[in-house]
Amino acid sequence: MRLYGMYYACKKYLQAVADMEVENRIANGSTIKFISGWKNKATILNELAKIEPLRQEVRKFYETIPVMYRDQDRFDITTSNANKYIAARKELLTSMKAIVNLYESINSSKSSNNVMGIDIKLPQFNDIGEFSKCLQDLDFVIKQCPYLQNKDAEIKYSSVDVGSTWLTFLVIGAAGITLIKNLCSIVDYAIKIKSHFLTVKAQEEAFQSLKLQNDVMIQVTEAFDKANNVVVQNCVEDLERELGALKDGEEKGKVGKSLEKLSFWMDKGLQIYSAIDAPDEIKDLFPEQEEMPKLSDDLIKLIEMKKENK
Repeated sequence: MRLYGMYYACKKYLQAVADMEVENRIANGSTIKFISGWKNKATILNELAKIEPLRQEVRKFYETIPVMYRDQDRFDITTSNANKYIAARKELLTSMKAIVNLYESINSSKSSNNVMGIDIKLPQFNDIGEFSKCLQDLDFVIKQCPYLQNKDAEIKYSSVDVGSTWLTFLVIGAAGITLIKNLCSIVDYAIKIKSHFLTVKAQEEAFQSLKLQNDVMIQVTEAFDKANNVVVQNCVEDLERELGALKDGEEKGKVGKSLEKLSFWMDKGLQIYSAIDAPDEIKDLFPEQEEMPKLSDDLIKLIEMKKENK
């Protein structure tokens, strides 16, 4: 789970865990300790257990409840178990607060306003030059592609998730939704180009395995290159029909280059999504990407919970 996912879960459930207190009642002149609403508490603990750094503390807290009571919603507990329960809850709260404080200290300047965002997962790199080239190409797409330029909105780099290759960009301005819609269309066509390029690559490798004469292979390679160029040009024309006509050949060239650059890095593992807490109308715009990892159940629930808080 990304650090933001951990942070949001801890932030959401912090008060709920703090409220998991041992209750008291008087019976026959004696004080009886008991737990109520355990099923809801267990559901929350199950969600927190999906956060690896909290797993040990959550398990310790959960196991303070005797097995015979874990399927019940209300039950009495001994003073000894109550003390263990209180101590384990304190340990869990301390760990949750540590995650919250860590995230907020790292992202102290990050806007808390409801700003639309996009997340970009970079490929895994073994070479710093390739990593640099990927960032340069992303910079070209964001700053040079005509469909992503708007006087009333801009895409701005926000942060990189700690310990990962996820980059977050914020889309700021009144026309932000327009930029996101345009980006979704560009991603869609980049995926189509990637699929075509992979097919052509497989065909080219098949021809190479036939060990044809050099002059024949040159002709085959040129034919494949022309086919690739035609596909890119067709995608640019389709985008013009969807998003509006481009001014001149230079703008068409920039859109074509943007599509090629994105498709190239997508083939290596680059993926583009809406931010995990984006509204449904934004998330639904992004095309499904091949080999796209499914959001884990805990992240899906985090998104739902965040919406309920708005």
